[in-house]
Amino acid sequence: MDDGFGYAIALPLFLLLIPISISFLILYAILRDKKKSIAGIVIIVVASWILLNTYKQPPEEIQVAEPLQIPILPTEPESGQLSTEGYVYDDKLGVGFEYPDGWEFFINVDKDVEQCDPLRDYVNSNINCVDFPDENMKKVISFGKDAKIKLEGNDYESEVSVRIEFTVKSATDLQEVETEFKRRLLGTPILNETTTSINNINVYDILIGEDIGWKLRQTAFFANGTAYIFTYSSQDELYRMYEETFNNTINSFNIKER
Repeated sequence: MDDGFGYAIALPLFLLLIPISISFLILYAILRDKKKSIAGIVIIVVASWILLNTYKQPPEEIQVAEPLQIPILPTEPESGQLSTEGYVYDDKLGVGFEYPDGWEFFINVDKDVEQCDPLRDYVNSNINCVDFPDENMKKVISFGKDAKIKLEGNDYESEVSVRIEFTVKSATDLQEVETEFKRRLLGTPILNETTTSINNINVYDILIGEDIGWKLRQTAFFANGTAYIFTYSSQDELYRMYEETFNNTINSFNIKER
C-alpha cells in the first residue's frame, strides 16, 4: 500500500478514536465495568449518527434573481392632428393643402390652442410647443429647401434657401391682415397686389421685393374669423424656380366644411 494513501486513511481514523476513547474512559470511571462501557460507547455512536441524519438540513437552494424587465419606451412620435403623407391635412383646424415634395418641415403650435407644455420635448418629431408673443397666432408650419446655384455676376456657386411658411391666426377680416402686413414693409417696394378668390375662399395676395434680388410673396385666405397665410420668400433665381410649387400649394388649399 502506498505510504501517502495509508497516512490519508489513518489520520481521520485516529482523530475519530480520540473522542471515542475519552468517552470510554469517562463511562468506565462511572460504571466500573468494561463490557458495559463498550456497549455505552456503541449506543452513543449509533445515537449520534441517527441524530445527525434526522436534523441534517438540506442545503438552501440558490435563488437566481430574475432579470430586470425594462419597459420598452415608444420611439415613434405621439399621434397628433397633423398628417403630412404627401398632403398636409390638419384635422383640428380643418384645413389641407399639397405638401412640397422633398422639403423639410417644422411645426410650431400654440400652447393654449394645443394644451401642450413648451418645456416638453417631442421625441422623433418636428413639432414644437411654443408660447407665441402674438396671442392671435395658433400654428406655424415652415417648409424649407436648400440648394446651390450660381448667382448672376458670380463665378462660384452659393448656398441659398427657399421657404414657404403657413401661419394660422385669428383676424377680423382680410383688411386687417393687409394693414398689418403693410405696416411691416418699411419702404420695401410692392411689385404686385390683388384681392381674389381661390376655391371659393377670399384671398389677399401681395408680392414685395426688388426686380432683381430677393422677393417675398404673401397669400392670405380668410374664413370664419381666421386667416390662413402662406408666405413664400427667396432670392430671385430660386423664387422663379419654385414659384410653380408655391402656386400649386395655395391653389390646393381647402377648408373643411363644419
